[in-house]
Amino acid sequence: MSTVRNPRTKRDAAETARESDVPVFPGEAEQPLLATNTGVRLTCTLAAMMSMFALFLCWAERESRVIRRFAVQSVALAGVHLCGIAVLAVISLLVGRIPYLGFLMSLMGWLIYIALAIVALALRIRLMERAWHGRKYDLPLLERLICRYY
Repeated sequence: MSTVRNPRTKRDAAETARESDVPVFPGEAEQPLLATNTGVRLTCTLAAMMSMFALFLCWAERESRVIRRFAVQSVALAGVHLCGIAVLAVISLLVGRIPYLGFLMSLMGWLIYIALAIVALALRIRLMERAWHGRKYDLPLLERLICRYY
């Protein structure tokens, strides 16, 4: 006797299909499936999580376009984060010597940096989640610039 339950009605089939789907957030269209292999999905998730590993994969990976895609996205996200840090540090150093305005600008720089770090973390977690499910993810504002590298 089989333990697999076959849906008997269209309603049961719809409920079964709905339970197995990846959750889709409001305002986001269903993205196409890029990878089904567990090894590829795990490698993509690791690349999305660790930018140094992703940088290595950008250099070494020549076979899988899916792995290369997530690696390039992770490196681009880390690059934007580092550029934001550099710009805020330069502005803080230049304006920081002015007595009152410098303090306010330094404080504003730290607040902007914390906001930038939170946004980068949220994007990285979203990228990792999409990589784990093998779904396509487009980084907002960066996808047009980095699409030629994968």
